[in-house]
Amino acid sequence: MKKSLFFLFCLGAALLAGCNRFEPFTFVHMADTQIGFHDTTAHFVHSDSLMKAAVEAVNALNPACVIIAGDLVDKPANEEQQAIFAARKAEIQAPVWLVPGNHDYMNGYAGEDRDRYLEQFGYEHFAFRLNGCTFIGIDSNCIKTNDTEAEAAQWEWLCAELKKASRSKYIFVVLHCPIIRKSIDEKEAYFNFPMDKREKYISLFKEAGVTAVLAGHTHQEYDTEYDGIRFITAGPVGNALGHGYPGYNVVKVTRDGIQSEMTHTPGIDPKKCRF
Repeated sequence: MKKSLFFLFCLGAALLAGCNRFEPFTFVHMADTQIGFHDTTAHFVHSDSLMKAAVEAVNALNPACVIIAGDLVDKPANEEQQAIFAARKAEIQAPVWLVPGNHDYMNGYAGEDRDRYLEQFGYEHFAFRLNGCTFIGIDSNCIKTNDTEAEAAQWEWLCAELKKASRSKYIFVVLHCPIIRKSIDEKEAYFNFPMDKREKYISLFKEAGVTAVLAGHTHQEYDTEYDGIRFITAGPVGNALGHGYPGYNVVKVTRDGIQSEMTHTPGIDPKKCRF
């Protein structure tokens, strides 16, 4: 009996060690597929073509997973936009994880859009382990709209997940709205966190050993570092703003660090997709 228990203990320890063992891998960080954004074509064929081209290119990379950092559609009550996104998402040949963007909750954090999102996807934050690394996705909507009750509940969950991740090789946090784009002291705006929220979340992430924070929302790419944390904002899969262009980030995770590269979607003319 004692030998059997010892064997089971060793087997469990070996399986746990296997789950925590680091192996290099590549994943894709997408954002703002936003079907319908600045799209006047019939049946949103323009937006559909942008996401279709991106999905085909990403599938050729054979990534370990695909992360989509919110704003899946432009108007969440539009059934045609939702159907296009669902069809293209189903074509991705890798596990896909999502967080909601502000356009996914157009009528407020606690409105019908959120109910629709949860019914469709089943979650608004997530945590999973992959090759000795941890990915944690959170909903930035409750933070940006100052829904204190929802944010407090998510904060408690987030702290617990970060504690579980303490032995991970790398920790990635995913959200829609960037905490910062270029610098910690940049002006508060629609495209970043208020100063007090920046300090709150960055302090937590630094203490927890977070490697990188992955975001979207801006329709332009940014990549900066503060307090040892990378803040990577992907440009859009859909139409772009400013200096942005349609594409996605290819993130290579190695023993020596991470390499993130914003990649143009092949065959797409960015000049025809920028507003």
